[in-house]
Amino acid sequence: LALGHILDWGFGQPANRSEAITWYRKAADQGMARAQYDLGLFYAGDREAPPDPAQAVRWYRKAADQELAEAQLKLGLMYAEGRGVPKDDAEAVKWYRKAALQWDADQEFSLGLGYARGLDSPREDVETARWYRKAADQGYAIAQLALGVRYAGGLGVPKDEAAAATWYRKAADQGLPEADLKLGVLQAEGRGVPRNDTEAATRYRRAADQGLPEAQLKLGVMYSDGRGVPKDEAEAAKWFQKAADQWEAGQKFKLGLKYARGLDVRADEIEAVKWYRKAAEQGSALAQLALGARYAEGLGVPKDEVESAKWYRRAADQGTVLAQFHLGRKYAEGLGVPKDAVEAAKWIGRAAEQGLTKAQLKLGMMHDKGQGVEKDAAEAVKWYRRAAEQGDATAQFIIGWRYAKGRGVPKDDVEAAQWTRQAAERGHAMAQSHLGFMYSEGRGVSKDGVEAVRWLRKAADQGLAEAQCNLGCMYAQGLGVPKDNAEAATWLRKAADQGLADAQCNLGYMYAEGWGVKRDAVEAATWLRKAADQGHADAQSNLGLKYAEGQGVPGDDVEAAKWLRKAADQGLAEAQFNLASLYAEGLGVPQDEAEAAKWYRKAADQGNVPAQEALQKMAQPGTTGSKADGAASPN
Repeated sequence: LALGHILDWGFGQPANRSEAITWYRKAADQGMARAQYDLGLFYAGDREAPPDPAQAVRWYRKAADQELAEAQLKLGLMYAEGRGVPKDDAEAVKWYRKAALQWDADQEFSLGLGYARGLDSPREDVETARWYRKAADQGYAIAQLALGVRYAGGLGVPKDEAAAATWYRKAADQGLPEADLKLGVLQAEGRGVPRNDTEAATRYRRAADQGLPEAQLKLGVMYSDGRGVPKDEAEAAKWFQKAADQWEAGQKFKLGLKYARGLDVRADEIEAVKWYRKAAEQGSALAQLALGARYAEGLGVPKDEVESAKWYRRAADQGTVLAQFHLGRKYAEGLGVPKDAVEAAKWIGRAAEQGLTKAQLKLGMMHDKGQGVEKDAAEAVKWYRRAAEQGDATAQFIIGWRYAKGRGVPKDDVEAAQWTRQAAERGHAMAQSHLGFMYSEGRGVSKDGVEAVRWLRKAADQGLAEAQCNLGCMYAQGLGVPKDNAEAATWLRKAADQGLADAQCNLGYMYAEGWGVKRDAVEAATWLRKAADQGHADAQSNLGLKYAEGQGVPGDDVEAAKWLRKAADQGLAEAQFNLASLYAEGLGVPQDEAEAAKWYRKAADQGNVPAQEALQKMAQPGTTGSKADGAASPN
């Protein structure tokens, strides 16, 4: 794929697109989604090659099926325009939805950038702001900064410096020094927020410590004027010198950024790395961070975790919050440095203290598991809550789950539902599924089948097997929707195809009874076996009965006893009763009244009436229990 890109764009040599196609195809044939997408672009006519819409659709679909959002979007466009496929608005919407459901915040930001610069779209400030907001709402720091700039200048949105300050603060809390600088300017001038020189100086210092020369210059002025800090000409001179030293490095970093993002120049990762390195060697923390990322990903340089860790450490030592987080992750995973949980917790903790949401979430998990820190549920909750309060959906879901279970917080279903809803509204699939369950059971919310189905469907549409299974069960029972066995079977199959044992077992029942599908004993046994092989007790029990009765499988009492024992050992009363019956009759196992009585008693102790009756009969002289006396059947 990398060789294809080099030949496609002419990095370091003349472009050769026919040769590029050859290498893209090699990578695409190995299943690489990005290469399949690039081939689609070629055939769609996006690379000055003769268009072949049918081939474009073919390769877009392969990449789209691997959940590549750009390919899903392109495939939707092909259906919308009838290129390479019959025009089909419904199919177009289906692929648009798939792309939207897992659309990456970075892509939304990039699309906003495209509108801002007139790339592949008209230059429309309103559209720019709209895409920046989508990415910003997902917590993407650069988009939050860019949206703040839009509000500050009234570009595509009404001018609102208070809103600008809000978005700058969100980005600053994620460690962007440019956001600290811009927020400091507003605070120093009392624009959109009350004037506060002390807070402005703090913001300038945070940005200055990360090597931003504009912030170093402004901090020097604050010291020179005695605003927000004690007047100190020596300190002012120190920051002025730092700014002067950094200014040249900053310009080199910006040039690297232009090559990396293709701003005013053709995107070229090799050239980007060259300028990042020049800036990094002059002490630019942002360039050091960027260089660390390039070595980690192998962009413009050979992948090298040791070199990546070296540059992340240099940036981290300057207080760069993202570098601290990435260095912590490297210690946690042993990438380029010795694996060291304590060192990982130290660096991730520093980033968390600076307000980086994903660091706070990770630190909470480390306290949960006792990785590099003491295992401490209360401390874990503290960090989850900090991330949740900044809008992190995963943290909100975890807090909700902990309230539901009473882990590190008092058990509180209402509080659980409130946090789960916040995560669900941000598109977190597990939260949507859990919120649907809460509505179906009336936990922390009023019981409401319609609302339960609405949230389960949102999660199911994102491909969450658990939600697909539960939605199928809602259709099967007519809860919150009209009863519809065919629709139930459709959703259960989606979940079963993902390997969810509950769904496989339920789908087996559907085939056994002919509910929503054509009755098929062989297919029923096939799905029950898939679930049984995963240890699903109900499936094991019912598969045992299939062997006992010869339904969908050859009759085999030995095999029946094997599967019934597996379910019985898990405490399933029906299986315990049926296993006891086999011992009583000597079917598939040696006849053994003592063993039969043991299993009847286990089932009877759980309230199984046939087992209780069998025990009473066994107590009468000259009688034994019998499978015919009440063997369970598939539900």
